[in-house]
Amino acid sequence: MEDIGVTEEMVRFRRYVYLEDETRSPCKNTSVSTYILAVGSQVEGSTTLGMNSDTDMMRVEQYKKLSFHGQITEKTERNTLAAVVVKDKNCCSQCCFLQVRPLNPETNQKIASNDDIDITGRFVCDKQGRIFVSNKPAVDKLSSMVKLFALNCEQHGPAVRFSDKCKETDVSFAIECPSQPDDCQVLFTRPKPGHWPKQQTITDAKQCGIFLVHPGNIGSTYNRLNSILTIQFSTEYSLLQWRISTNTIERLLMFDLSIVQMRAYILTKMIRKEFLGPLEDTRLSTFHMKTSFLFTIEQFPENIWRNDNLLQCVLYCLNTLRRFLKRRYCPHYTIASVNLFENKLEVFEMDLLENEISTMIFSKLICICSIQMDNFGQRMSGRINSRLSTKQEARSLIISQFLFNTYEDWSSNIDRKARKSKSEVDYFLDYRIESESFAITNDDKYRYERKYHLNYILNQKASVEASRCLENNIEISDAIDKMFRGSLSSGKISCYLKYASMLVCTQQYEKAESRLKEVRITKHMVEVSFLLDDFKTLEKRVKFTNSNSPAYIVKDCLRKILTPVSFSREESYCLPKHLVYEMYRYRWDTDANKSEYRELSCERWRDTAVINARPFLFYLQYLSSKHAHTKHVSLCNIEKYLEDKLNGKDNFDKHIETTINILGHIHELENNISAAWTTYAKSVLYVPTNNAALWHLFRLLGQQVYGKQSDTS
Repeated sequence: MEDIGVTEEMVRFRRYVYLEDETRSPCKNTSVSTYILAVGSQVEGSTTLGMNSDTDMMRVEQYKKLSFHGQITEKTERNTLAAVVVKDKNCCSQCCFLQVRPLNPETNQKIASNDDIDITGRFVCDKQGRIFVSNKPAVDKLSSMVKLFALNCEQHGPAVRFSDKCKETDVSFAIECPSQPDDCQVLFTRPKPGHWPKQQTITDAKQCGIFLVHPGNIGSTYNRLNSILTIQFSTEYSLLQWRISTNTIERLLMFDLSIVQMRAYILTKMIRKEFLGPLEDTRLSTFHMKTSFLFTIEQFPENIWRNDNLLQCVLYCLNTLRRFLKRRYCPHYTIASVNLFENKLEVFEMDLLENEISTMIFSKLICICSIQMDNFGQRMSGRINSRLSTKQEARSLIISQFLFNTYEDWSSNIDRKARKSKSEVDYFLDYRIESESFAITNDDKYRYERKYHLNYILNQKASVEASRCLENNIEISDAIDKMFRGSLSSGKISCYLKYASMLVCTQQYEKAESRLKEVRITKHMVEVSFLLDDFKTLEKRVKFTNSNSPAYIVKDCLRKILTPVSFSREESYCLPKHLVYEMYRYRWDTDANKSEYRELSCERWRDTAVINARPFLFYLQYLSSKHAHTKHVSLCNIEKYLEDKLNGKDNFDKHIETTINILGHIHELENNISAAWTTYAKSVLYVPTNNAALWHLFRLLGQQVYGKQSDTS
C-alpha cells in the first residue's frame, strides 16, 4: 500500500490541497453567505492514482432560518429563506420537503410571483396550497454558473459535472441547515463499544449542521423476464424533494481513521470497482462500501487494525456488507430510518452480490491478486517487475498530479473566458479577486497560496484593462500600472512577463528592460504545460522536497515550476502584434487524424496565445533593447533554447511552434527574410496543423508577390 502512495504523509497532503478550495466568500447584494465544501475521496485521502477518482465539491448557501421544529413566520428578510423542513409519507427515504409558507392563498399568490425572496428560484404550490421550494432552479442556476468557469459541463445526477482529458469534477448545490434533525442524533445515541469514533470527533460532529441537496434521479429498478425496467417518479414529484446529507460529519469520521483503517477502506473500494461494480452496473456505490466500513470500525476493537492483519480487517468489512445484503437493508451511519439500498438495488442484485462476496470471504480474498488497479495484484503476488513504482516514485507522482490540477485551474480559467462576453470576463475576475481577498482576511493556514493566487488574478485583470485602454486609444491609468506592480509580489514569472509585454506594446522600452532584469529563471526551474499527462513527466523533472509538511511541499514546488504565459483575446493589445496570430491558429485544423495532444491543445488554448516563459523573456529582451549586442544575445538564447528542445536534450516540447515562430519574427526584424521563411517552414514541419506559422508563410509570400510589407513589429 505504501508503494501506491497510501501513506500518512500523502493522505495529509491530499487533505491539505483540497481543503484549500473551501473559500468562504461574500455574495454581492445579498445577506446569504456562499462557500465551497470539498467532499468525497479526494479530500478524505481515500484514493490512489490508479482509481482515477473524480473531485467532488458542494457549493453551499447558508440559510440560517431553516428549521426542523419551528413555525413559519410571515416576516422574511430580503433574499433570506425562512422555511421549515417537512417530512411526510410522500417523501422518499432520506428526503424532505422545504416549505416556505403555510396555507394562505392570498399571501401564497403574492409570494409565488416574487423571485426576490428566494434566490434558489421559483416556488411550487401543492394541491393543499402549501408553498415549497423546487430543487430544479437551483441546479439550473449552478449549471449556468459552472459554464462560466469550464469548457464542458453537463448535469450528472444531482451534480453538475465538468471535465477535460485530465480530470472530472462534480459540483452540487446545497443548502446548509445549522441544526440537525432528530434522525441525525442516531450517531450520538445508539449503543457503541466506545473506542471509535473518538470523543473529540463526536463532540465536533454535534456542532455540525446538515445539508439539503438535489436527490438525483429518483426511481426504482425491476428485473422482469430477464430484462431490466427502470421506473422514474414524475417530475412534479421529484422536483420538490431535497435529500438530507451529513457531509461534514462524514468527513470528520474519515479524518478520524488511522492509516491502517484507511488502507483497509481503499482496498475494499478496489474490490468494489473491479469485482462487484460490473455485476450490477455500479449501483452498489462507494458510499455503500463506506457505510459498511464505518460500522465495522465501530464494532471491532482497536487492536485488530494493524498492518499485519490488514486482509482480515477487509474480510470483516466485506462480512458486514454481506450481512446488510442478506437483510436487504443497509442502514445509514449518521441518519436513522434510511435504507441505502432503496431505489438502488433490487432483490436479485442483492442475491448476486451476496453470493459473490461469500465466495471472496471463503477464498480468503485470493481475488485481490488479480486486481489491475495500481498494479496491485502484481505487488501482492510478489511478481518482480522493474516497471512498478516505488514508494518515493508514487509520492512524487501524487504531488505532481495535485500541482498539475491546481495550477491548470489557475492558468486556464481566464483563457476560457475568451469565448465569453466582456461582462462575463469581468465577472469572473472580480469574483475571484473578491473571493481570494476575503479568504486571505479570514484564513491564516493558506495565506501564502492565496496571496500567490490573488496576485496572479490581479495580473490578469490589469492586463485585460490595459488592453482595453490601448484598444480605445486611452492612456493606461496609474491604477492599472499599480495593479501590475502589486502582482509582482508573488514572484510568479508570468506576472513579470505580462507586465513587461504591456510596457513593450506601449513603447516604454527602458521601463520594460528594467523589469525584465528582475526576472530570475534558474536552471532548477522546470517548465510545465497543463496538457494531457504532463504531470507524469513533471515528477521525473522536479526534485521534490523531502519535508513532511504539506505547506512546505507546495511552497517549494511553486518556486520550481515555470508555467507558460497565456494571453486571452481580452488581452491581445498587451501582446506584441506578431504573437496575436497565435490566437487564430486553430482555424487551420484540417487533420482528421491529429494527435491527442494537438486535439486537447487546440481546445484548451483556442483563442489564446501561449508561449513558454524562457523564450518569451528572450523575445521581450530583444524587442525592448536598443543595443545590438543585447539583441544578438537574445537571439542566440532563443536559438540555443530551440536546439535543446528539438535535439532531445530537454524533453519538454509543448508550445514549441510558438517559440519557433518568434524566432522567425526576429529574423524578419533583422531583414533576413530567407531565414524567416525557413524558420516558419520548420515550425510547420514540427506542427503541421493549428499553427500560426501558416499565416506567416502566406504573409511573406504576399509581400514578395505584391511588394508590400506588413507591420508585425
